[in-house]
Amino acid sequence: MTRGDAGFSLVETMVAMLIFAFVSASGVALLVSFNAGERAMAVADDFMADIQTTKSLMRSDLAHALPRTTRDAAGGVLPVFTGGMPAARLVAGAGDISEPFLRFVRGGHLAALVSENAPAVQRVEYIFEGGSLIRRSFARPDVTPDTPATHQVLLSDVDKIRVRFRMGDVWVLDWQGKAGERGSMPKLVELECDITGRGTLRMLLPVGAQI
Repeated sequence: MTRGDAGFSLVETMVAMLIFAFVSASGVALLVSFNAGERAMAVADDFMADIQTTKSLMRSDLAHALPRTTRDAAGGVLPVFTGGMPAARLVAGAGDISEPFLRFVRGGHLAALVSENAPAVQRVEYIFEGGSLIRRSFARPDVTPDTPATHQVLLSDVDKIRVRFRMGDVWVLDWQGKAGERGSMPKLVELECDITGRGTLRMLLPVGAQI
């Protein structure tokens, strides 16, 4: 029997197995890294989509804000425009589950374009609850216990929210605009959201037809 007919030696076999193991491990590491990169890109894309949706909705809502009073579920009259973090003011409806930091009526309700029975105006509220920025909208501006409401989580993992309002040449932290008052609505709303691990989102939003 010649040496060539004897096959691989033990050493040659072990070297081949070592090379194969190294190549396999490198391939697995590359695949894991690729999958992690794909997941990170998907998360980043979802986050940017949430940011754009939030900006678009808030800009549209506030641009269409109307100086119209509304009634609460008990029949009481609410201000034209209510703004400010709940802890910064005495809240009449402190028993509510979620007290909004923005509450107003907007026009241009798209539902009116597809249904004659749908009002062209709706009540919109923004809430900070459980680390989420939430948009709550009602089918009608004057809310009763039976009025349908839609809750939409715009941003998650929010650590803190700050809001203030432009009145003339000054900024204020609380806004309670009454019907018939001059300047019942602010000119601008500034909103800052501290998002975990992503810094601060700042929005400067004009209010009403004055834009």
